Amino acid sequence: MLYSIVYLYFGQGVLSILFNYLHSFFKHTRPAFSYKATHLWFIVVFVGFLMRTDTFGVTSIVRGLSLSPNHYTSILNFFHSSAWSVETLMNTWWGWLKKECMTYCINDRLIIAGDHTKVAKDGRYMPAVTTLHQDSETGSKPSYFRGHHWGCISIVEKMSNRFFSIPLIASVQEGLENIDHEDEGKSKTTWIVEMAIDVAKFTGIKSILILDAYFSVGPVFEYSAKHLLEGEQLVHILVRAKKNITAYLPAISSLEKKRGAPKKYGDKLKLMSLFDSNLYDFSSVEAEVYGEKETIKYLCLNLLWKPIKSKLRFILVENSRGRIILISSDLTIDPAIAIELYCRRITIETMFHVLKNIVGGLQYHFWSSYLKRASRSPVKKELINQSSSNNKKTLCTLAAIEKFVNIQLLVIGMLQLISMKFREEVLGQANCWMRTINKLSPSEFLTKTALQNVLKSKLSSFSNNAIIQLIQGRMAEPFDDREEFKKTS
Repeated sequence: MLYSIVYLYFGQGVLSILFNYLHSFFKHTRPAFSYKATHLWFIVVFVGFLMRTDTFGVTSIVRGLSLSPNHYTSILNFFHSSAWSVETLMNTWWGWLKKECMTYCINDRLIIAGDHTKVAKDGRYMPAVTTLHQDSETGSKPSYFRGHHWGCISIVEKMSNRFFSIPLIASVQEGLENIDHEDEGKSKTTWIVEMAIDVAKFTGIKSILILDAYFSVGPVFEYSAKHLLEGEQLVHILVRAKKNITAYLPAISSLEKKRGAPKKYGDKLKLMSLFDSNLYDFSSVEAEVYGEKETIKYLCLNLLWKPIKSKLRFILVENSRGRIILISSDLTIDPAIAIELYCRRITIETMFHVLKNIVGGLQYHFWSSYLKRASRSPVKKELINQSSSNNKKTLCTLAAIEKFVNIQLLVIGMLQLISMKFREEVLGQANCWMRTINKLSPSEFLTKTALQNVLKSKLSSFSNNAIIQLIQGRMAEPFDDREEFKKTS
């Protein structure tokens, strides 16, 4: 019975516009899986993430869909399967997004936000867990802890009066040297840029990548400058500068001939000191800063930056929140646009909140028994020696972790698209009391609640809908406690 339901989603009887949209998405993702059965399990897992009411890993999918307990092992096998990979699945996702949205562009460029997030993990046999440091304003977070360091990128989209980030892909980007991963040694700063370049190459659309001050280093700009499309830089960088940044005016050419190469760098400028100097006059412009219109002062200078030995655009901004300096690899970008774009970077932080607290996307529990037992106490990275007796199996476990998280990113992305395209249907099905509901753009939480209500009503009755029949088929499969006891005893 388990694999007897083949391609039911191609059948007739779509009962609602929401199911019809999910059908189209599932059909679009079929090429990412080598086998039909694997794709059917993807549908089960995806719906399970929507339906579950707790976040205790794979078991929550079984409980959320009331599946037979013997399917727990089947779902584990799905995540460890070699019949699909994160790269192939997310490539189909990018193709879906290109068809469905990707409408918010500046100068014909997509807006991509990138950032890191960290999650504490105490598992002693979990691959790529390393000692992490995190500065936080709240005392509830330790400065040093053991966990996973995730890098993620997303595209910025606009829905009525709201900007939000649709996730594109995420990967573990630290601790890989302990398990002989092929990506070990990659820089965490340029890895984010590489991910954005892959998206731009796949979609054929140039983009602007917005990053925070952690990425204001030379390798980020050097790496992005190497990749061109139609003679233009494929991905332009917009980043907040560190407070101690310095730049140089171009050297004034002299008619007098001297020995050696001509001088390239002129006067050195400490950019933060320019706010209080009379060397340059600041201009004023009205711009949207985190959703509110206000008049800001700015100074725009194209200066030489020694880490890359070429020019960048430096934008000094003073507003009601304080003073910041933005750096752009696009020497022609409008300062007001640059300021507004940097404010859009906050949307990826909101997306991380949804990933952690709404869908529980980082509450995974995969481990490898082939790993050497690790201490739960944070130790210096150079002292970590978590070797594996079967590196292939351990890498498969790490791949399962990344698959788990990236499917959750798909869930978030679909919740956002459904909220954007079917606002009235979401508001009509949610039946959820909230103190404040934004009727122009329902949140991911409200959209998830609406889909749960629809799925519950259909699962409780016999339905000819393909997705419901797929889930009901796995709910109805018999489970013999005695046989299961023999297997585990």
